[in-house]
Amino acid sequence: MIKIISLLFFCFMGVFSDAKIKYSEDYSISDKKIIEQIAENKSAFQTKNYKDFKIYLNSVISKTHLSNKKTEIVVNNVFSALKNAQEKDQLNEGSTLLFQTALEISKKEKRADLEIWVSLNYAFYFYTYRKYEKCFPLFMYCIKALEEADGFSIIQICDTYKKIGYFLSTTNDYDNAEEYLKKAYQYAKPESSDMASILNSLGFCSLAKNNFTGAETYFKKTLEMAQKSGDNLRYAKALGSIAELELKRKNFDKAITLLQRDIAISKKNKGDQNTMYALTLLSKAYLENGDIFNAEKNLYIAKDYATAKSHFRSSEYQINEMLLKIAKIKGDDKHELLARRRLEKLKDSLMDFDAKETVLRVGWEFQKKQLQMKVEMDKNKIEKESYLKLSAIIVACLLLIIMLIIIRSYRLKMKSKKVEYDKKVLTLMIDKIKSESKLNNTHKTLQSYQIYLSEKNKQIEVLEKEMQQVKNSSFSILEEKSGELQNLLESHLMTDENWKNFRNAFIQKDPSHYKELTNQFPDLTDSNLRIIILTKLNMNNTEISRLLGVTIDAVKKAKHRLRKKYENDYERLFEQIL
Repeated sequence: MIKIISLLFFCFMGVFSDAKIKYSEDYSISDKKIIEQIAENKSAFQTKNYKDFKIYLNSVISKTHLSNKKTEIVVNNVFSALKNAQEKDQLNEGSTLLFQTALEISKKEKRADLEIWVSLNYAFYFYTYRKYEKCFPLFMYCIKALEEADGFSIIQICDTYKKIGYFLSTTNDYDNAEEYLKKAYQYAKPESSDMASILNSLGFCSLAKNNFTGAETYFKKTLEMAQKSGDNLRYAKALGSIAELELKRKNFDKAITLLQRDIAISKKNKGDQNTMYALTLLSKAYLENGDIFNAEKNLYIAKDYATAKSHFRSSEYQINEMLLKIAKIKGDDKHELLARRRLEKLKDSLMDFDAKETVLRVGWEFQKKQLQMKVEMDKNKIEKESYLKLSAIIVACLLLIIMLIIIRSYRLKMKSKKVEYDKKVLTLMIDKIKSESKLNNTHKTLQSYQIYLSEKNKQIEVLEKEMQQVKNSSFSILEEKSGELQNLLESHLMTDENWKNFRNAFIQKDPSHYKELTNQFPDLTDSNLRIIILTKLNMNNTEISRLLGVTIDAVKKAKHRLRKKYENDYERLFEQIL
C-alpha cells in the first residue's frame, strides 16, 4: 500500500510541475561556453578577412569539444554567415543559405537552445540590413521561446535580450523594448561596450516617451561607460544622443557643438552609418536654427554616405525630404524637382526595406502577434488550470479509494487477529479451568495441591511468555484495549481464599507441625507462612514469585529478613516443618 501511495504521489507531483522547454540531455552545457568564447574574440572577427577567419574558425572548432558534428556545423555556419555579411556589408545569398541550414539542423536536432541562438542572429542579420518583414517572424519566435526557456541555457543571453530590445524600439514598442534592454543590462559585463550600448538604447526609449530627464541620465551614463570601455565610436554616438535631446529642447547651438564632435570621432573611427546619421541630425539643427546654407551643405555630405550602401536608402529618403524642404524655402524649382523624382524612386524600392509604412506595418503586426500570444497564453493557462483541477480531483478520489481499501484491509486484519487473540486467551483459560476442576474433583489434600500449584506455575510461565510475545507484536493493541491476558495472569495468583484452602490442607496433613510452628514463632506473618510452606513443597524462588505475583527479588528479600530475624533459629525454623 505504501508503494502504491508513493507512486501516486510522484504522479501527482509530475502533473503539477511547470512546463519548460525540454533541452536534450545529449549535449553538454559546454556547448554554450564554447560558442560564447568564440563570440567574445571580436578582434579575430573584425581584423581577419573571410578566408582567414574561416581557417581560424575551423581550427578553434576542431580543438573544442562540441557535443557532436551537427552542432559543429551549426556553430560554423552562424559565425561564417555573420562574417560574410560583415565583409560584404549587405544581404547576400551565401549568408542567408548558411543561416537557413543552421536553423534546419537545430530544429531537426530538437536543440531549442541552438534554435533560439540561430534564429536571433538570423533575425538581426535581416534587421541590420533593414529587411524588417523578414526579421519579424524570427524575432517573434525568439520572444515566445524565451518565455518558456531556462535562462541558464540561453546562449549569449545579454546579446539576445539586447537585440530583441533594439527590434522592439524600431517597432515603437518602447515599453517592451525597455523591459528586454533592462534584462540585457543585468547580464552585461561591467564597464563594457555592451553596457554602454544598452544604456544608450534605454535613453532613446525614454526620449521617445518624452522623458527628457530619464533620457539625459541614460545618455550621460553611456558617455561614462563608453569612455571606461574605450569604445570611441559608442562615445561619439552618445554625444549624438545628447545632441538629439538638446535639439528637442530647442538648444540648437549646444546640439550643433555636440554633433560636430560626434562627426569628427565617427569619421576617425570609420563609423560611416553614425557619421551619416549625425550629419543628417546636424543639418536638421542648422535648418531649425535658420542656417539654410550649412543645413544644405551637410545634407549633401550625408547623401554621399547614404547612396554608398543599399540598406541606407531610408536615410537617403529622409535626406531628400529635407533637401526638398530647403529647395521650397529657397524657391529653387530645379532642385525641388530633382528631390521629388528621387523621393518617388526611393519610395517604391523602400517598400521591401525600412520605409515608414513597412516599419509601421511590422509594428502593427507585432502588436497583433503579441495580443494573439497573450490570448493563447491565457487560454493555455485556463486549460492548464482546468487540467490541474481535474487531475487533483482524480488523485483525491484515488487516494480516498486507497484509504478506504487500507481501512477495510486493516479492519479485516484486526478482526482476524482478534479471533486469534481470543483463541489464545480461551486455550489458556481452558487449561486453568481444567486444573481447577481436577483439584475440585479430588480430595483437597496436600499432594493434590502440590500437583495443582505445579500446573498453575507452568500455566503462569506460559502466560508470561505469551504476554511478552504479544507486547512485541501487532496483538499489543488488542491486549492494551481488553487486558484479557493480564486478567487471566492475575487470576492465577494465590488469592486469600486459595491460601486458606491450601493452608487447611497443610494443617490436615500434619496439624502438630503447624501448631508447633505457630507456637514457637508466634510473630510469623501470613506472608512469612506462605513463603515457608511453599518452600516446604520444594518450590524454588522463581516458582514462589509466580504464584504470589511478586518479583524474585521480593522473595529473596523476604527470606533474608527471616534469616536476619531468626538468626539462630533460621535452620530450625525450616527443620520444624520438615
